[in-house]
Formats: sequence, structure tokens, C-alpha cells
Amino acid sequence: ENVKYARYATFNMGIYTSKYTLRIGAYSGTAGDGFRTGTRGSSLNGTMFSTRGFNQIKDSLEWSMAEIYGGGWWFSSEGSSSNLNGPYFPPKLVPPFTNSGTGVLWKPFFYGDKPYYSLKKTKMMVRPADISTRVANVKMGED
Repeated sequence: ENVKYARYATFNMGIYTSKYTLRIGAYSGTAGDGFRTGTRGSSLNGTMFSTRGFNQIKDSLEWSMAEIYGGGWWFSSEGSSSNLNGPYFPPKLVPPFTNSGTGVLWKPFFYGDKPYYSLKKTKMMVRPADISTRVANVKMGED
């Protein structure tokens, strides 16, 4: 089984009034930085969550990146280097436009000698920053 992971020092999604703005910290891991935190200009840090019917791209594009990519996610005007909410395309059903970013996508994972296709399975796990304090309090019965 081919398992890789991406870990971010912080992950914060704003509330409704901020249009679910993404704030993420430094990357570490083996899957590559799908949010491109270290890349100026194309980082998804600070982008707002877009859906097919609610485009949040600051550049006011005429089309919705969520529509192009097949699901809601954080997109820049250049698209995205990740989209875990896109539709899964089995290798035999990959549409000709998949190289433009449709499907279940984590681009850094597939650059190089790997084929570019939809990921079959992903898992996104988020935990509170104070998880160690919470666990300690539960163990001590101080819930």
C-alpha cells in the first residue's frame, strides 16, 4: 500500500463571515506540500473556500474553480495543487482534461515518474491545538 502524509504546524479555517479563509503553518511529511505554503504567489494560505455555486476567488474570475475541479476547496486564481473533494476518476475513466486538475488531487504526490491521476483514497484529520492538555485532563478526570 502506498501511504504518504502531509502535516502542517497549524491549520485554521475561519468562520462563515470570513468565508472559511484558510490559514496554515509550515509543512512536513512525505506527500508533498499540497497547500504550497512555501510558494509565493500560488500558496493557498489566505484563500477562501469556494463551492460550485459560490466562487470566492479574489480575482473575480468568470468561471468557478470549484466547477472546473469538481468540488469545493480552497482555490487561487491559478487553480490548486490539491483538491480532496474532487470526484474520483478510475484510471480507465480519466477524462482528457485531468491534467488541468480535476479529480481527487494532491499534485506533489504524483509529480516525477508517477502518473497523474485521481487519488483512490484520502483522509484529512484535524485536531485541536491543545490536544495534549485535553488528553491529560481526561486521564485525570478533570473533563
